[in-house]
Amino acid sequence: MTVDFSKRLRHTLRYVDEATPTRRARPRGVIGAEVWVKVTTPGDPPPSDPGELTFLLLRTRTPAVAAFTGPDGGKTAHYMLRWLSTRGEAGPWSETASATIGA
Repeated sequence: MTVDFSKRLRHTLRYVDEATPTRRARPRGVIGAEVWVKVTTPGDPPPSDPGELTFLLLRTRTPAVAAFTGPDGGKTAHYMLRWLSTRGEAGPWSETASATIGA
């Protein structure tokens, strides 16, 4: 997953299947990606456990957009995602991707 943080109070998340990193298609048998986030103050460590994150959205296509409000400016957003199968089964967690929320 990559995070484009070039716009004020907005992150654009792009993600791919690690088995086919040059294609934007999701894996076979998957309805989409669950995106989870934790917003922290600068200098705080990223989450070490997915239980610390809050569900943000389920997205069937890349990219996903996370919009923030003024008080979040200058903080750090930490994202993790996992694929969700057509049977409702969640896959393994991604690595954490972090970016500053532009004020």
